[in-house]
Amino acid sequence: MKHHRCLICLISILLIILCGCTVFAVQQSSSDKSGSGTLIYDMTAVYPMDIEDGTYPAKVLSTSQYFRITDAELTKSGSDMHAVITISSTSYKYVYPGSAAEAAAADPSEWIRADESTGYGQFTIEVPALNLEIPCAAYSKKKDKWYDRDIAFLASSLPEGALKIELDDNGRTIIDTQQAAMKVIYIALAIIVVGGVLNHFIKKKYYD
Repeated sequence: MKHHRCLICLISILLIILCGCTVFAVQQSSSDKSGSGTLIYDMTAVYPMDIEDGTYPAKVLSTSQYFRITDAELTKSGSDMHAVITISSTSYKYVYPGSAAEAAAADPSEWIRADESTGYGQFTIEVPALNLEIPCAAYSKKKDKWYDRDIAFLASSLPEGALKIELDDNGRTIIDTQQAAMKVIYIALAIIVVGGVLNHFIKKKYYD
């Protein structure tokens, strides 16, 4: 009887581990194809190939209240996509497409200087994808140092007709949603099968 209880405990532990693997597998699948982080979560990254050529207004999120983007104009032409972003102050002299450490180590010619002709800081940056957090280090004039900043262009903010793909209300494609659901079903079936097999052997050993 003691061995019987131990086997039941072992089965329970295995099922818990498999359930944990299910959650991890789904999250890993989402992070492989989607944007994830502090700004956005579980959205499908939208690349230039999925966007019609043109210039569009876009909403941009930022990880810092001191680097708030008040306006953005996104331009997509062929495989190139860039944007002119406007921040709410002139506190930053440069930005860099990377971390603060990478910016400090980079050649100054790679720094993107602010255009302050409008009275606000404007920067022209490359945009690899929408619904994706992009590192954008910013150089503070006052502090004389680089700061880590992340920004994300929201695909849902583009006007109708700009996207070649259809996203749901959560910023994901139907295919990504279906694939995530199928992974859950397949792993759940595996859990049921493993649990059934283990239960069969227990009954056969102790009750036959």
